Amino acid sequence: MSVVIVNNRVDGLRVTIYDVLHYLEAGRSAAEIADILSLTPEQVEAAVRYIGERRDEVMAAHRRIEERLARGNPPEIEAHARAGRARMEELRRSKGLSGGKEVNGEGVACRRE
Repeated sequence: MSVVIVNNRVDGLRVTIYDVLHYLEAGRSAAEIADILSLTPEQVEAAVRYIGERRDEVMAAHRRIEERLARGNPPEIEAHARAGRARMEELRRSKGLSGGKEVNGEGVACRRE
């Protein structure tokens, strides 16, 4: 069965060609990319082939994405996010949780005993 790229995504997945491109630019091998993104080697090959066949178009879109990320969120979105984080922190405190800080040495928040 051949792998298809649809709307810049590996068909049936949320993984985009830009996800693959990010790791390619970081010097990762196809095998590493497959492992990191939980893809098959064939899916990575299809994404790489798609990127190669449409290099100018893909890189222009990638540049726009990177510029948007560099600008960050508008102030009203940042304020909304801060308020949400504050609500979550209060909920954690009320439940006796660690507040999202690493407790068990494995990066997982858990109840303090």
